[in-house]
Amino acid sequence: MSSRPVGITILSVLLFLNVAFYAVLAVLSIVNHDALAALLRAMSPAGAGPAAVHLAMGRFELPYYGAMILFTWALAVGFWKLWDWTRIAILVLIGINLLGVAVAPFIVVRNGTAGLAPLVRIASSVLISLLVGWYLMSGKVRAAFREAATNRQSRLTQVDARHVV
Repeated sequence: MSSRPVGITILSVLLFLNVAFYAVLAVLSIVNHDALAALLRAMSPAGAGPAAVHLAMGRFELPYYGAMILFTWALAVGFWKLWDWTRIAILVLIGINLLGVAVAPFIVVRNGTAGLAPLVRIASSVLISLLVGWYLMSGKVRAAFREAATNRQSRLTQVDARHVV
């Protein structure tokens, strides 16, 4: 059995917590939309955050949160079980995030909300994305995911061999 790296365990737990956070957002979207709006605005200092996009979703907000709960749950389980597609999916999401972060300073300046808070948020997003991306591409992590896939394939082959006899 392959050993899950500590960093992957931490990322998996963070993904499970993210599922819980999306569930809170979904419940707030149903029972108290004003509280949801206040929370989203608090997460968006000077307009650099999710508030504008989430609040513009209208009636698609709840289905979005539901889809994100399912997708994030799949990623969390996949990290826990070392499914390589989840590692690749996170790397793709990091790339998308970095593209979004590349245009964020222009949006902040266009909105006239340039200041320290949005710039710190943008810089921290880049730093976290780069660190997680570097970690997921490290040899130790790739080897752990590869070993888990090999072990799963071996178990499937053994089960098939038992059924053939």
